[in-house]
Amino acid sequence: MSARRASASGAKLKSYKLSSSSSSAAALVRTATGHAFGTDLPTAVGGRDTAPQPVELLLGALLGCKSATAHFVARHLWARPHNRILRLDFSDVVAQRDERGALAMPIRDVPPCTAALLRVEGVATVTAASSIITAADVEALGALVSKRCPVAATLHAAGCEVRISWLLAPPLPQAGRLGHRAQVDRDCAPRRDSRWCSR
Repeated sequence: MSARRASASGAKLKSYKLSSSSSSAAALVRTATGHAFGTDLPTAVGGRDTAPQPVELLLGALLGCKSATAHFVARHLWARPHNRILRLDFSDVVAQRDERGALAMPIRDVPPCTAALLRVEGVATVTAASSIITAADVEALGALVSKRCPVAATLHAAGCEVRISWLLAPPLPQAGRLGHRAQVDRDCAPRRDSRWCSR
């Protein structure tokens, strides 16, 4: 979107600037904010396994973005002074893609399916600072996070289904209340189209 169009639409754009260099499958990425990180591939597929795979970093970005978004949403969603998350844990996070999208040969041919991630599943467990927070509160939190997390929104727009189950953790001993399970928040992708792999 051009600066003129953004101004006309009222958009408030945030930009990210990075650079990278590589002489093999491994790459060193630098951000304009002064950070650096590496990526690599496992030795079985031509890398040296010196750093996380790019897709692993993408999933890490998803979890980090959901975490930051959840803390932000809780501060504005839940009534004070109960609007704080003590701890947010993501577990059993699994992503899948069809390798044919990236590896199918001949290399000039159109792959038989998308190279994109097809789905991401996992569990988010929220430890609230207050015992008045309920499973329904955590469910509402998860639903808003799925809409406001930039990385999740990007995956959704690419056709990836993101399914995170949001759970309310058992309370701290002084809270004296039982934990409950919140319903599944779904960053539901559009129905599968011709870009998706057949089963």
